[in-house]
Amino acid sequence: MIFKKNCNETTIKCVFSNIFDPQDFEVIVLRGNDCEVVFTNKKAAARMNPGDKSAHRCTGSFSKIFPRLCNHCPCGGKNVGTNPEPFEIQDVDKRTYIVRRSTINWIDGKPVSVFILRDISPEKETNERLYALAYIDQLTHVPNRQKLNEDFHALEEKIAENRLSGVVAIFDLDNFKTVNDTYGHNTGDVILRRLTDHLQENKAFSGHLYRLGGDEFVFLFAEPSDKFDSESDMKNYYNDLLSNALHAYTLPNIEVECTLSIGVSFFPKHGDNLSETLRKAYVALYNAKTSGRNQIAFFEDQYDAAQKFKDLYVTIQPVLLKAGKTFGYELIDHRSNAKAKEEENIVSLNEFNHTLDALGLNDIENRAHYFISYSKQLFNPAVLGYLPKEKFIIQVPIPAKFTKTDLATCDELQKYGYKLALTGLHSDSSATELLRHVNYCKFSPADTNLVMQKKVIEANPKLKFIATNVDSADDFQAAKDAGFHLFQGFFFNQPVIGKKTKEISPLKVNYLRLLKLSSTDEFMNFNELNSIISSDVALSYKLLHILNSTAVGLRYTVSSISGALAYIGEESLKKWIAVLALRGIAEGKPLEIIRISLIRARFGELLAPYFRIKRNPQKVFMVSMLSLLHIALEKSKEQLLEEIQVTEDIHVSLLTKNGIYSDLLRFYENYEYANWDLVSQFVEEHRMNPTVVNDAYIAATKWYNDLVGVI
Repeated sequence: MIFKKNCNETTIKCVFSNIFDPQDFEVIVLRGNDCEVVFTNKKAAARMNPGDKSAHRCTGSFSKIFPRLCNHCPCGGKNVGTNPEPFEIQDVDKRTYIVRRSTINWIDGKPVSVFILRDISPEKETNERLYALAYIDQLTHVPNRQKLNEDFHALEEKIAENRLSGVVAIFDLDNFKTVNDTYGHNTGDVILRRLTDHLQENKAFSGHLYRLGGDEFVFLFAEPSDKFDSESDMKNYYNDLLSNALHAYTLPNIEVECTLSIGVSFFPKHGDNLSETLRKAYVALYNAKTSGRNQIAFFEDQYDAAQKFKDLYVTIQPVLLKAGKTFGYELIDHRSNAKAKEEENIVSLNEFNHTLDALGLNDIENRAHYFISYSKQLFNPAVLGYLPKEKFIIQVPIPAKFTKTDLATCDELQKYGYKLALTGLHSDSSATELLRHVNYCKFSPADTNLVMQKKVIEANPKLKFIATNVDSADDFQAAKDAGFHLFQGFFFNQPVIGKKTKEISPLKVNYLRLLKLSSTDEFMNFNELNSIISSDVALSYKLLHILNSTAVGLRYTVSSISGALAYIGEESLKKWIAVLALRGIAEGKPLEIIRISLIRARFGELLAPYFRIKRNPQKVFMVSMLSLLHIALEKSKEQLLEEIQVTEDIHVSLLTKNGIYSDLLRFYENYEYANWDLVSQFVEEHRMNPTVVNDAYIAATKWYNDLVGVI
């Protein structure tokens, strides 16, 4: 700001007063090495003592009120810049002010510094109260679960880049319930405060402690990944650190001592998100409890702990409604070691960890239900605490002779929030009483008497009956006629024989054109690609939406197709264009066609490096994705391949049993139908580790779950 030469100082001060006196902040104008105060507005002037001769200098007035003001002032010869960023200072009463300083030329042409100070103490106090309500536990004054979520989220990028590793350690107080029940909740609260005060006084724990609720707490530690030479060193380090928390906590005249049990999981080894690592820490905590309490237990990875799970395969079969929409999925697994499946007294919880991993249920938000087999471990606190019970339907087989104990088990499961499905029912069964204790029912696969099944269904109108092995249109129609409500099988992906070929709708033509561009070995014609996309604005948006999704995993946001090409290359871009095209072409068809096609594609792509004879991952992806496309278009495979010019090896594999990928397509079917003997045969022929196959299927399912929201 520069004033005109014909202005006098009185006029300038009058103008400043008219502008700044009504404001709710203080204005101070200073200049010179002697820190002369040349102007103050009314609010700032109120701080000055008119009788004090030194008041006209900042050193005798404002610098005493705001001790750190001089650190930001150029008067007195300090080099602090001309127009710095706003800064905060406190006055002698500890009130906080936000300060803005700028330099202008005064009437004599010489520079002055203008300070504008606004009292933000009320805002800070309000923000601090809101922060405390949102992030601080009101009893113990340590951060709460919400703060833990946000603090872990802030670490996730570095964890994903393998720059950070660490532990999530969940612990609770042994015998705390006894204290509450015997001496009252007030006494329990005092012990919790004593616990947190003691831990916070330890520099190793201060800033790392969070309260989940009740007597459950969490330590979160993260260190640079290169800090430890080995996993053993890391484990020893955290064992020594956490051992310092193993004290007994009690109060005078109380006979009960509360010790700590601690369960520990590592990230990223046991998970790269809080939900997964916390769940596994909870499993370790339960093992610490069952091993005697007052100790530390580390989570043992399901694949490292015991070889009895090395031949575990998992597949997910859809359960559909009459209209073809997905109701849910059944998780079907197989263990080569049948004895291991019977060892339900082992509290390893591998079965449930695997279920959550395979279905991607750690942060699941969809509406689907999930059918899993009954196990005694459903009553395990680690399962009850972390399995989303409202989504799970527990399949309970009908015993040869059911007893009151069986009925009590069903009632207890429902008390905990599970829904139940009775399996293995026979239409001539006498299990009428058991039917009143479940929500869903499946007949035994050996029972094919639809007439008798219909009578049972009609006699139990409150139950939902699930038809199994519905693998053709005829099966589907027969099950509907019998009165079934839900249908499990692959009838939706069977070709319609003898049906007149449907023309592709105009809305889907562009998707078909994109698929043609992406399904050959030739270099992509970007002029044609741009022509297709420019003719449909939604296509460009959808493709960029996919490319910027977590499923693709780019580190940088792309805003153009050419930018995507530079980041991921042509072959990868072809893959994502094909994914978009599949979704568009199959629109209006059961979502399961898309789900199975894309899981096949990613499953095969992940397995490609492990085949006995190496196969091109891009071609594996494409042939797998195209394997059900003819059904979505209601065409034969021959008709489809007349419209889409694929490479010769893909063409032969789709049409015959002798192509380079034909055995892979049969493998997918066997895996989906849970034909485990044939799956094992394929795995052995290719000399693959069964764990690799299992992990690839789980990863493919997770990948699809990431895609669901963007395709």
